[in-house]
Amino acid sequence: MEFDSTRFGTLQIDPATVLHFPRGLPGFEHCVRWKLLHEEGGGSQPLHMVYMLHSLDDPDIVLPVTDPVVFGFQYEFVLSDSEVAELQLDDPEDLVILAILSSSESAPPAVGGTVFQRMSAQISAPLVLNPKAQTGFQKILLGREAKILYYPPASTE
Repeated sequence: MEFDSTRFGTLQIDPATVLHFPRGLPGFEHCVRWKLLHEEGGGSQPLHMVYMLHSLDDPDIVLPVTDPVVFGFQYEFVLSDSEVAELQLDDPEDLVILAILSSSESAPPAVGGTVFQRMSAQISAPLVLNPKAQTGFQKILLGREAKILYYPPASTE
């Protein structure tokens, strides 16, 4: 299918790769169809460090997302029976967890740095995806519902 993105122009989208968020996302409840995009080559950052989650229901909405492990975080939380059913999940190994990123223009990048060094991850509300079923939702973590483990990235010195 053809999709006209405000940010990326006309995109060819394989309908089999569309992610469905039946409840939408908080603040974007009207957006239930999403496509995960990534840059093709180039740049100083590793490929696929940052993906773009593009709403197919609103051509203006694009959210940068990443694997929280990039920031040194891993999640341990329990999914309810209804969440497992919503994800059509047969095997927990099929889950993909992503964090929505935001960028602060007021935080200067390190000398010689990039915009990636100004990004922060929204770790209290990860996206929970089952790519096999092409479905997902945003899980709002409250109180002791989840354990977020922080492992600082290894030093390169």
